[in-house]
Amino acid sequence: MLNIINEHIFGTIKRQWGYNHTNLTGLEKVNGEHSLIMLVYNIKRAMNILGVAELIAKLKNWKSPYKAKVCFVFKVTCFKHYIATLETRLSIAA
Repeated sequence: MLNIINEHIFGTIKRQWGYNHTNLTGLEKVNGEHSLIMLVYNIKRAMNILGVAELIAKLKNWKSPYKAKVCFVFKVTCFKHYIATLETRLSIAA
């Protein structure tokens, strides 16, 4: 039974979304790319099951000890360039 569930997920990603090969090379990069695809699949599934408004409400009310860490990692990785630029400007201004 578990095999059937997995086949459905990969079939959807491969056939309906057209994701039949990776764009990157190397195990670490391919794993990252695959993780993003799975994240999108799970978010789309949650949107279909709960609806967008309820999903957003649940995310806003999410009480987790990891929430602050996730936000910090997201900020550091996604805005690393902007933070470095801002720190440079602040040091020049000082």
